[in-house]
Amino acid sequence: MSVNGDTVVVTHKESGGWRELLSGAGTRSVSVSASGIFLGSEAEGAIRAHALAGTIADYELSFEDGERLRGRFLVQRLDYAGDFNGERNYTLQLESSGAVLPA
Repeated sequence: MSVNGDTVVVTHKESGGWRELLSGAGTRSVSVSASGIFLGSEAEGAIRAHALAGTIADYELSFEDGERLRGRFLVQRLDYAGDFNGERNYTLQLESSGAVLPA
């Protein structure tokens, strides 16, 4: 996961030659890369449908330490590899649309 933020520069002639940034301004976004195994679940079908339609949906992201984040994401990329005993490896890329907040 990567949290991105664009800066808003507010440097002026009295900045003494140093760049100044506006706190709390700019565009923030979250990008998530994930990989794993799909077993033909309902979740797989939903993610694939959103990827094919280019729609934005609500997701809850869960991490190993128990932290959870919620937000609206676009499935930017969905790749499959292999198919063994009904299992398929996948990798996906999610891009946030709107705020991403603790769940």
